[in-house]
Amino acid sequence: MPVRRNDDWRVIGVIDVTEPGRYEVLVNNTSGTAIRPILDESGVEDVLVTIDVDGTQILHTCVPCTCCGTCACRDGGFELCAGCRAYSTWAQRTEPNLERFQAACADPEGWFVVTGSNIVHAVGCSSLTGTVNSVIRVLDDGCQHRYGHEPHPPTPVRADAVRGGRRCRVCSPDITPPAQGTGRDTTTGIIPTTTIQNSTP
Repeated sequence: MPVRRNDDWRVIGVIDVTEPGRYEVLVNNTSGTAIRPILDESGVEDVLVTIDVDGTQILHTCVPCTCCGTCACRDGGFELCAGCRAYSTWAQRTEPNLERFQAACADPEGWFVVTGSNIVHAVGCSSLTGTVNSVIRVLDDGCQHRYGHEPHPPTPVRADAVRGGRRCRVCSPDITPPAQGTGRDTTTGIIPTTTIQNSTP
């Protein structure tokens, strides 16, 4: 194949073949390129000699992840690979949420937390400490360049935003959660009925 210009081609690596013979050249878009000696017509040696390509071992001209350096092309051409992007998105959302929770803990009057099990806590409840510490630890550790379940800090709410639930037995918050909507009048115990009157045209 004729080469018209130097920029038509890109060097992807240099191979030093110390022993004469026939070699297979292998390409894998996630692992890079490699050579493997052919022992005879019936088999190949089960040893790969990999070629470092721009420090990424990726054959194509890739966009390396700015966090971990691996190829980010197969993840949509972003500057971050999928795992690092997931952590970055989580951290950007979590840091301000953690700051809001910590601010509520510093001035706890009127602040509560309703967990997924519909239990109402005071913001400083000791049962929330483990979750908060997990969030802080993951933020301090930084990106680990992989997917993983990341914890979320508790969300502080005011009393008027509490729609129901049970008080935490650990912290016994100073609130009476409103009863869940049953449709029953709590003073009489009677379920109200609606009368529909026919109108005459």
